[in-house]
Amino acid sequence: MKLFDIVRLLRPLQWYKNLLVVLPLIFSRNLLNADAIVTTLFAFGSLCAVSSASYVLNDIADRSKDRLNPEKASRPLASGRVGIVTAVFLILLLCFVGFGLAVLLPSKFLFVVLALFALSQLYTIWLKHEVFADILAVSVNFVLRAVSGAFAIDVILSPWLIAGVFFLALFLIVGKRKGELSMLKENAFSHRRVLREYTPEIISKLSVLSTASLVLSYSLYVFFGHFHLLFITLPVALYAIFRYDSLISGGSVVARHPERVFTDLRMCFAMVLWGALTIGVLYF
Repeated sequence: MKLFDIVRLLRPLQWYKNLLVVLPLIFSRNLLNADAIVTTLFAFGSLCAVSSASYVLNDIADRSKDRLNPEKASRPLASGRVGIVTAVFLILLLCFVGFGLAVLLPSKFLFVVLALFALSQLYTIWLKHEVFADILAVSVNFVLRAVSGAFAIDVILSPWLIAGVFFLALFLIVGKRKGELSMLKENAFSHRRVLREYTPEIISKLSVLSTASLVLSYSLYVFFGHFHLLFITLPVALYAIFRYDSLISGGSVVARHPERVFTDLRMCFAMVLWGALTIGVLYF
């Protein structure tokens, strides 16, 4: 066992999901508020620790099936490079750090982190085996991360934040299921039982539905939200959505691993431009 294996077990590349905690900081125009920034950093650290604890628990439960997946067989627990005792110790340590940081923040934040952890375990034990419930659970998981950011800095929780993040997550997870089916083919069921229910026809319909919902929710927000000039970001946002959808359809590894989106230069350019325009509208 090496330190590298321990780090891999924590899945730090998945921490990008916890950046959703920053959205309320940005859209409440507190990006220049030092206290709010520090609080958000504490919230981010708490979410990362609790998320990693959930990832380790999930890897313990899935280690036998992961050995059948060519992309997951090398995971530390599936390959045997990290033992169960070590993994359990890491879970306890991560929970101590994550919930310890959460206690330092408003109580509403702690409740959301507890809900996030509970939902993650429910997903591991049951929901990931239930067709449709699995993708909805992951989407709610994303929403809880964003909501926790609003509670951490005590700002008004916008329904636009909930809707936008939910449909963005739905778009990403449907793309991931589509990518898994494309790669695993006839072996899909042996890796993830629920994939038996996701036929190509169902996935295709869900893909269209999730993409349309994301486009519609963001379009409604930029025209009817608090910052009307955000409509100038719409073409860039649509380009990013369509570009990502094309990567999914083309069988790109990005579909199965959204954290690798930064390997696509066009997506990087679109995201940076969207961020710059959004900050410009909100703050200048």
